[in-house]
Amino acid sequence: MAEVVVLDASALIALVSSSDPHHKWALEMFRDTASFDLQMTALSQAEALVHPARNGKLDKFVKTFSALGLVVTPIEGSDASKLATLRATTTLKMPDACVLHQAIKVKGSIATTDNQLAQAAKSKGVGVFAPKV
Repeated sequence: MAEVVVLDASALIALVSSSDPHHKWALEMFRDTASFDLQMTALSQAEALVHPARNGKLDKFVKTFSALGLVVTPIEGSDASKLATLRATTTLKMPDACVLHQAIKVKGSIATTDNQLAQAAKSKGVGVFAPKV
């Protein structure tokens, strides 16, 4: 079974936006994880779609997103208690708690440009793909 990497919205945005300061890192990360199963929570996907929706480019972004082959995972009702505990103990915002929870759930890693999320993941023993700071 291939390793799983759960992307947060920042990693996806950096990947598809050549003007993003982390674009080069995201391209390298995507290349380095080509043999991995890539996932994203539905909440992270929605978060990544806000800017394209605001700028009338939603359809174009959705097509690009679909071509990447990412699996979008739902947030289940049974996840609520673990998400609440994770958010309470890490002070992460809920979208980031969802990314970390999904990675823990599938025994995978995360990909993010967010330092707080990266640190929280490391503290939980979760692997992290992140730009060097």
